[in-house]
Amino acid sequence: MIDNKQKEIVITGTSTENMSWKRYIYFDYDGNEYSLTLFWDEFQGYEVFWREPSKAPDWVINWNEDEHEGMSFEWYLDELTYNIK
Repeated sequence: MIDNKQKEIVITGTSTENMSWKRYIYFDYDGNEYSLTLFWDEFQGYEVFWREPSKAPDWVINWNEDEHEGMSFEWYLDELTYNIK
């Protein structure tokens, strides 16, 4: 006789390890529009690829971490955007 009862999968735990990610970010700053791709991986850290404009503007080059709780520009963007869907 064949047992027709369905068996359920019971999850008893999970673990996820994000070793890298890529985030497309669009934002306005001081009346100007910007778009970039923010990359992160566990070995290289953060990297930014500017799409518009094609290079980092002066205000980013002159970023003062002391004015942003010790955060680099890339880390600051990560904090601003990590929960946005």
